[in-house]
Amino acid sequence: MFKILSKEILGERFLLLRIYAPHISDAKAGQFVILQLKEDSERIPVFVLETFQDGFSCILEIVGRSTLEIKEEGEEFYYVGGPLGKPFPANYYGKVVLYSKNWGVAGAISVGRALKEMGNHITLVYFEEVFTDILKKEKFDEVILEKDLKAYKGVDLVITVGDNLLSKNVSDMYPSVRHIATPKVYMLCSVGLCLSCRLKVGDGYSLACTDGPWFDAHSIDWEEVIKKEDTYKEEEKIALEEYLKKLASKRISA
Repeated sequence: MFKILSKEILGERFLLLRIYAPHISDAKAGQFVILQLKEDSERIPVFVLETFQDGFSCILEIVGRSTLEIKEEGEEFYYVGGPLGKPFPANYYGKVVLYSKNWGVAGAISVGRALKEMGNHITLVYFEEVFTDILKKEKFDEVILEKDLKAYKGVDLVITVGDNLLSKNVSDMYPSVRHIATPKVYMLCSVGLCLSCRLKVGDGYSLACTDGPWFDAHSIDWEEVIKKEDTYKEEEKIALEEYLKKLASKRISA
């Protein structure tokens, strides 16, 4: 079992977790882990925000039953798998703009730190005010809270993480600029066996878990990726409703 060392609620939709998991402490920038609360729980991929001697921290978005269960009842995880995926291709690019949304802010911070250490000029754009305090601690050149998406001039590399529509729109805004993105997809096994995270990249197909999570955004079929987002929407709705009834029953009996 992997103990949750601390759990901080960020607004209504996010958790900042510190988790005891020594095998994750050597994770590289842009890698992720799989969290599983109980033996029969859903497996949830999350980016590593930062590591420490005996574990790591991450940001979890509360979107359904499994994540709400972690918020309400989580004290330790049955399974923590990783580090997974290929690290971000950290190098010197020049002026870099990172667009982050939702759970993706953890990946953006991790990658931004690595690129800043290599001498890049880092602008991190985010869209949820709840992350302002966390981002104040970072030593990026610019940290910008935006309401609407806009392009910046003189950019050598753009990075998007956390939302497929965001990645698609940014790719359209910067057609001639190198753009690296991580798509939001379903993951089950996270080791390339189940094929649930398969996506079209260029003329072929890749697996987000083992070939990614970082890809050339201009090569991704974003329309297909966005369409697949609703694959389990009805099942997720039913599972959440059942858990909310369970919570209500427990509170009444208490």
